[in-house]
Amino acid sequence: MNPTPPVHWLCLLRTVARRGLGISLACCVFFTFAPPTFGDDAADLQTIELADLPPPPAEIAALIQLGKVQFVYGPRPESMQSGLRSSDSSAAPRKGRRLAATTEYRMGYHYRSRNRWKFVGQDRNAESREVRITMRFSDVRLETEHTVWFRKRPAAETFWTDRLVLHELDHVQISIDPLLEKRFQEYLRANASITRSFKRGEMIDESTIHPLVDANVADLFSRISDLVDIRYQELDRLTDHGLKAFPEGSSLESIKEFSSKP
Repeated sequence: MNPTPPVHWLCLLRTVARRGLGISLACCVFFTFAPPTFGDDAADLQTIELADLPPPPAEIAALIQLGKVQFVYGPRPESMQSGLRSSDSSAAPRKGRRLAATTEYRMGYHYRSRNRWKFVGQDRNAESREVRITMRFSDVRLETEHTVWFRKRPAAETFWTDRLVLHELDHVQISIDPLLEKRFQEYLRANASITRSFKRGEMIDESTIHPLVDANVADLFSRISDLVDIRYQELDRLTDHGLKAFPEGSSLESIKEFSSKP
């Protein structure tokens, strides 16, 4: 089953262009979400319904709701390639061991931008001219969903105290960390101006400016998803994929701080 391509929605609200100066207001949402599929064997997976489990502690219930978490179990080939970001992407278990669980997340972003652009440089006879684009961002946010997979279904009566379940929920805590959204906002503010070259006579309007703004935002967003991957890998490294407690001097909070600076 092929993953659904990313959804890219661009709504132009207003555009003004005058004497080499362009102003546009736009809103954009870009989702890296892929369907919760685990390859050709997805039909063999079973959903663990929350209604079939004891009520979770309030903190875990809030985490599940905020992270849009679903639990599944069943066959999953080791060679499976998924379109989702997975906690098993690195820090592989020791040789001879099979993964008992993974957490796969789908993260996307939303923003609005007010874009201005103008030519820079005075040589109108040059073969190319540079255009500086400045962007003012608002309503910037991240959205995340999770699928937690277990090879074998954990016992219902001890589900919320099962070490493996709690480990996978630690992964969820990493990818919904509100500091990630704050970091994304900081990246956009710090990179709100770009300069691009255009051939002489090439039309410059919102249809050429918006893809450049989108590409700039997408590049900055990739730093956030890379940061989540790094933190996922660090969690698995420190706890041997949930089989061990955190070593002395480390914790989930210390992992969230790991490589968190721009």
